[in-house]
Amino acid sequence: MNRLLILVSILAASPVLSGFKLIEPSRAWHLDDLPIEYYVGDQEPSGLESDEKLDIIQASFDQWRDVPCSPLDAVLVDEIDNETSGFGRPDISLFTFDGGGRDDLGSGPLAATVTHASEEVLDHNGIAFYRVTAMNIIYNEGLVWATPATVGSPDCHNAYDFQGVTTHEIGHGLGLGHSCDDGEACPDPILRGATMYWSVQSCNDSQQVPNEDDWSGINALYGVALDFEVAEADVDEDSEGGNGGTIVGSAPLSVSLSIPDTFQGEQFTSYQWNFGDGSDRVTLDGSLDPLPVVDHTYEVEGQYTITLSVDGIDEECGGYFDAHQRKVGVVLACDQPQPDFGFENLGDFSVAFENLSPLGAFGCITDFEWILDGNEDEAVRTYEPTWVFDDAGTHTVTLRASGPGGSGEISQDVEVAKMADAGCDCAVSGRARPGTVALLLLLVLGLSPRRRVRS
Repeated sequence: MNRLLILVSILAASPVLSGFKLIEPSRAWHLDDLPIEYYVGDQEPSGLESDEKLDIIQASFDQWRDVPCSPLDAVLVDEIDNETSGFGRPDISLFTFDGGGRDDLGSGPLAATVTHASEEVLDHNGIAFYRVTAMNIIYNEGLVWATPATVGSPDCHNAYDFQGVTTHEIGHGLGLGHSCDDGEACPDPILRGATMYWSVQSCNDSQQVPNEDDWSGINALYGVALDFEVAEADVDEDSEGGNGGTIVGSAPLSVSLSIPDTFQGEQFTSYQWNFGDGSDRVTLDGSLDPLPVVDHTYEVEGQYTITLSVDGIDEECGGYFDAHQRKVGVVLACDQPQPDFGFENLGDFSVAFENLSPLGAFGCITDFEWILDGNEDEAVRTYEPTWVFDDAGTHTVTLRASGPGGSGEISQDVEVAKMADAGCDCAVSGRARPGTVALLLLLVLGLSPRRRVRS
């Protein structure tokens, strides 16, 4: 007896691509989201113990991790309460066995998968896809399930292979459709033997391990595993070095790019570096042994993303591949800050200051200090203060900005006025106010006996 494995709701198969199919519209996990964190409902599938259930689900994830060249990985986070968590949650990768209500699978399907995706469209290995955020997998609770040891034995008694079905459903959650669908001509035995084939009989363990067609589908979505290393080429006293994986320093900033031995070999035909600053790309012949280190200098302030693209031929990776690895904001080159400010005398000894400093690349100014009458011991570290003075008079205010590119400062004389009399416009302002300025995180303000500070 055959039973159908389905994708519910919005998931439908796309046209054939070299045998395997992708979900339409194409969707996949982003590599930045790995490992996939998943949860398992607390109900037990008939025929399995709790430990068996958890071990088999992890083993099914591991089958996709073990696909040649696959970068996929997954980790169990927790068991959760089926009663309160529900099958339709879009925020976690959830396995559940309660098919009641609108999610009742009936007597036909073995299991179903719902994949939740964001509106973010990404390009990965030449395929535009929606970024998967979670998957829900539900099993038909009216069936009896068996472990891999039991499903092929005389003790199976019409039970279904829990590992094979789970591996199949995870494949849907990763972005794969069926290798062949119901009613579709499917003469190729590789397609009929794929984990992602549309159906399976009881006491059949043929879907536990992905085959060559499944490999091709995974590598079309995720490509070969690829990575590179970035280091600062010229370390000097003005550089702050790495910051959360980012090379930070004053412009011009030079970096060295290298490809670890793990990602070199005869299967790689060529490599191409895109430095993210509009400069010419650099292409390397994959036959070079070893691959040379590439140096690049960022002349202009900015935050830059570096992309390494490779192509090659590897039958274990599904034949021809075109893989990409991006590191977002991996280089932050900074100029010396050029601070500027305006002010508005509000009357009643109150003065509001507006920070007009050009921010340039985010992160290139890390500190603002407001200094009154040269008293650096009482400097106020914030973005924009309002000061209330004790009396009228003229004061010199200095704004100092600092960051990886150094520091700079500007000073202005500020006249503090008392409250205006009727009919007298006594307000005094500095430079004209521009449009909205992005706010920085405000630091704790010190208090001075000469004035009160609001931020």
